[in-house]
Amino acid sequence: MGILDSVFGSFTARGKALALYRRGMQKAEDRNLEGAIEDYSAVVAMKGVPPDVVAMALFNRALAYSRTRDDEKAKVDLDLVLEMAEAPAKVKDAASEKLRRMKRRPEA
Repeated sequence: MGILDSVFGSFTARGKALALYRRGMQKAEDRNLEGAIEDYSAVVAMKGVPPDVVAMALFNRALAYSRTRDDEKAKVDLDLVLEMAEAPAKVKDAASEKLRRMKRRPEA
């Protein structure tokens, strides 16, 4: 991708959503889970975002919820990913696996 593609891509719904998604990933890496959840939620709420990006944001938001031990919200997001017809297979597989791991996790 050239520099012009990168610049013009930031003006599309996909480009804006991916920028927010990446920012959320960085916040999660920095253990700012509330900030990450906010960014992932903004991606999910945006209009015109391609389904693959929405699925990734939902999955990563579920991971952040799970890390804060809010398994109810995590499960809702993982179920949404699994219900999405256009979600990438890899994201669906990861969501299924995360649900299995959550079920095996002992109660806190």
